[in-house]
Amino acid sequence: MAFWDEIREKITQGSQEALQKTKDIADVVTINAEISDSKRKIRELYEELGELLVEEAFADKTAKEIAQILEAQDAAEASHEVVLRNWKEIYTKVRFIKSEKEVIELGESRINELRSETRCPGCGSKVVKGMSFCPECGRKLMKPAPAKEAAAGEVGPKAQEPQAAEAQDTETAKAQDTES
Repeated sequence: MAFWDEIREKITQGSQEALQKTKDIADVVTINAEISDSKRKIRELYEELGELLVEEAFADKTAKEIAQILEAQDAAEASHEVVLRNWKEIYTKVRFIKSEKEVIELGESRINELRSETRCPGCGSKVVKGMSFCPECGRKLMKPAPAKEAAAGEVGPKAQEPQAAEAQDTETAKAQDTES
C-alpha cells in the first residue's frame, strides 16, 4: 500500500509543479504585455513632450534666430532665452514617463523572480538563483536565506535544527507505514 501511496504522491506533486510552471508562464506573458504597453506609452509621451517643447519654447523664433542664439551664447545663457509658458504640462509628462519606467522595472523584477533569475551585483548579468559565482565576471554571490525559515521568521529548535525535525517526521512516517 505504501508503494501506491508514494506513486500517487509523486504524480500529485508533479502535477502541481506543472500547474505552477504553467501559471508562471502565463504571468510572464501578462507582465511582458504590461511592459510593452508601458514602453509604448513612454514613446508617445516623449513625442508629445518634444512637440510641446518646440511649440512652447521656440514658438516665436525662426530657425535662423535659434541658430544665432546658440552661436552667440554658451548653453547656460541660451537656456535663459527659453520661456516655458506651459511648464506644468511638461512636468506632468515627465512624471508619467518616470512612472512608466518604474512599472517596467517592477515587471522585469517580477519576471526574474518567476524565472528564478537574479542580477549579479558586480556586472548586472542574469544569474540563475542558487549559483555561487557569476558566470560572466566570477564574482562570489550571496546565498539567500532558505525561503521557509526566512518567510516564517521561525525561532527556536525547529529553525535551529531542521535536520532533527525532518528525522522525527521520517520516523513518524515509518511507524505509520508499519502499522498499516
